[in-house]
Amino acid sequence: MLCDVSGSVAHFAQFTLLLTYALREHFGRMRAFTFVDRTTEVTSVLRPGRDPVEVMQELAASIQHAALVGRTSYGSALRTFRQEYGDALGPASSLLVLGDARSNYSDLALDDLRAMTHGIRAAWWLNPEHPRNWDSGDSAASRYGAIVPMVECRNLAQLEEFVQKVL
Repeated sequence: MLCDVSGSVAHFAQFTLLLTYALREHFGRMRAFTFVDRTTEVTSVLRPGRDPVEVMQELAASIQHAALVGRTSYGSALRTFRQEYGDALGPASSLLVLGDARSNYSDLALDDLRAMTHGIRAAWWLNPEHPRNWDSGDSAASRYGAIVPMVECRNLAQLEEFVQKVL
């Protein structure tokens, strides 16, 4: 699971981090990563059985490590993931990206995302923005969506619908 924790998705990031923690409780081999402009592994923070409040506090503190310059850069985050954590993906892996696909007009690293999805079982992208906002401004939703199916996910009902489709 690869979670955007930048300011543009601050409210969604809290939701996705809680979701990540809940999934980690059920899928012990799941690895979790956060990013703003570089990727940081947070799997160890999400140890099953921990107090969710403590987990969220520790994750909030770790977010500062996910940024070098503080501006979202999906390209930099994807490259960092691929270089430092590429071993997290294999034939039995699935990739779930959580974020708005807004990259401040920076390089998108589309080839890195393609390489990350090559040879894995499945990939999905949950985007908290309404689709009418995709591709507006600095959004690269359609370009990323051409590689990884992008799904609107702004509330629990949409999340439930997504989970039902995937299962």
